[in-house]
Amino acid sequence: MTRRTTGIILGTTAVVAAGMWFWYPRAAPVAQAPAAVTALVKTEPLQQHSLTDAITAFGDVTTGQVVAISFSSGGQVSRLLVVANQSVKHGTPLATLTNDPNATLAYTQAINAVNFSRGEVRRIEELFSLQLATQSQVDSARKSLEDAQANLAAQRQLGGDVGTATVVAPFNGVVVGVNVAEGDRLQSGAAILQLGHTDVLRVQLGIEPDDAHLVRVGMPVTLSPVSDATKTVSASIQENQGVVNPKTQLVDAVTIVPAARAPFLVPGMHVRATVTIGQHLSWAVPRAAVLTDAAGAYVFQVSGGTAHRVNLTAGGESHGMVAVSGSIDPHLRVVVLGNYELQDGMSVREGQ
Repeated sequence: MTRRTTGIILGTTAVVAAGMWFWYPRAAPVAQAPAAVTALVKTEPLQQHSLTDAITAFGDVTTGQVVAISFSSGGQVSRLLVVANQSVKHGTPLATLTNDPNATLAYTQAINAVNFSRGEVRRIEELFSLQLATQSQVDSARKSLEDAQANLAAQRQLGGDVGTATVVAPFNGVVVGVNVAEGDRLQSGAAILQLGHTDVLRVQLGIEPDDAHLVRVGMPVTLSPVSDATKTVSASIQENQGVVNPKTQLVDAVTIVPAARAPFLVPGMHVRATVTIGQHLSWAVPRAAVLTDAAGAYVFQVSGGTAHRVNLTAGGESHGMVAVSGSIDPHLRVVVLGNYELQDGMSVREGQ
């Protein structure tokens, strides 16, 4: 009788048949192929948007119209009550002037001339009633009185009747500059200081020379403090000076803002301005859809469950949408979420 014995020895199968051993290698297990990687993404259809073309500029807030403050008469500055860059309210005293001795003398002489002329008129009229003077002499005396009264009125308007005078601020403003010092003697009408309006603010912007030809009067502008972009106010371009400022090497443009509309703007503040120079219709994608690497800007579009990289040119951005141009397919959806993990040709599935 033949005994058959089988056993497992180190991965082989041993069989004893007719007193002989035979070894057969055991079959290795079959490896399973790894499951294909599928990325979870969110997509949106490509859209056409009316996008805003804009340029950014920076500038400084200054006061509005600047007015020269002066006395109506000459004299000596006895007190200067404000300094440069000081804010003042309507009615705030600015300076005190003591009349020029010559003006006081001229006023006194004008009073004496009027009194003398009145006396002459009375005397000539009495002589006329006694037929000792002619009508021509009466008319001449009256004419002299009228001339003396006119001269007195003029001296009074020049402030000759006031020993000292104080000029006050005619409006709320900021003292832009002071032209005199205490003790200075002034001619009638000479400016003592410059007072700028604060009810209307002037913003002077610096435009890059290459962009200056795009900026025209009337274009809308959005202003915000450099330190806080959340505070904004709308205005418009009032002036484009069209020449390069030698100090800044920029082209100056001016906009005017009512202070009541922008209480956060104060003279001396540095601001950022967005000047809207036009609008155009363009294919646009959300800002999150656009990626960049060494090759430039690109997006992923999905076709048949597969993501495809599309190189493109990114244009201006408006309200979170970026204008794009290039070989993008307007019929395919664009990946807006999950695109950072994608590679060209990767399978994707749409998230809920």
